[in-house]
Amino acid sequence: MNKVLCSIATRGRYFTTLPLVIQAVMNQTRLPDKLMIFDDNDEPKDLREEPLYQNLFYVLKCKGIDWEFVFAPKKGQHHIHQMANTMGYEFVWRVDDDAVPEPNVLETLCRHVTHDVGAVGGTIMNPPLVPEILNSTGLIANIEREPNIQWGLIKEKKQVEHLYQSFLYRAGVHDYNLALSRVAHREESLFTYGLHQKGWKLFVVPNAISWHLKDAHGGIRVEKDPSLYFHDEQIFKNHVAMANGKIVVLNCGLGDHIVFSKVLPKIKNARVFTCYPDVIQGESIATAMSLYGDIEQWNIYKKMDQWKWTGSLQEAFERMYL
Repeated sequence: MNKVLCSIATRGRYFTTLPLVIQAVMNQTRLPDKLMIFDDNDEPKDLREEPLYQNLFYVLKCKGIDWEFVFAPKKGQHHIHQMANTMGYEFVWRVDDDAVPEPNVLETLCRHVTHDVGAVGGTIMNPPLVPEILNSTGLIANIEREPNIQWGLIKEKKQVEHLYQSFLYRAGVHDYNLALSRVAHREESLFTYGLHQKGWKLFVVPNAISWHLKDAHGGIRVEKDPSLYFHDEQIFKNHVAMANGKIVVLNCGLGDHIVFSKVLPKIKNARVFTCYPDVIQGESIATAMSLYGDIEQWNIYKKMDQWKWTGSLQEAFERMYL
């Protein structure tokens, strides 16, 4: 496997669970190639000046783990995860700042990555619950009707449609939804389900346990406004409603629409939003924004720049939608 970036987004947990997580990362049997700590606190501290963290960073250096501490833009962890997603690593191990992985987790997750795998996750144990095996499917259609499969003890490898909290994923092939509020409710479900929709396989695997040491004073629990969660839930439901189809947003020029008209017949069950309905029929861009919020994830020129694209526009559209 190529190099792995370990990404931790933190807020409100400087002196509770974050040090435990960093220590767990540095004690992995398969070390990450780099550790990025993104500080999303409202009143950030420079942890490089704190004695506790000076010791942790010293050990990282001695173990040969490249690390970086970055002040994030205070927009939510989905913005942070998207930054990590586009840093040029083939894989990102996203680790929550209150989920302490056992020493074998990264090595175990890496072992299950093959050419067709988009993401792999393990058990996320939630104390004080007693570990048990859950009879959950991991299907997106059942997300409201069953406990998340990763909340239970995973005893055998199983293919699923979405993952939760901490997992290893193939970077740069799907974007995090930046339209979500700062609480980023459902962000990991939206992201991993997007990988599934693009044809990548998702698995939960045994012998990869992280301990979710919930801290009520940090993370998304800092935000108390229920409208933020409602906003994010609506975006999530609008995406899931297209479970068997493809969302197409053409917020671009007339010539781009003409080029895309050659690609559209190849897309099954497309819901199209268009600027030029006389060229390609569809709903308005305003409707797309009301349903999905951020539509930059469908900006073909932004994607071509990210991919360092040298092919044709038509080929770029095909990569995005087929």
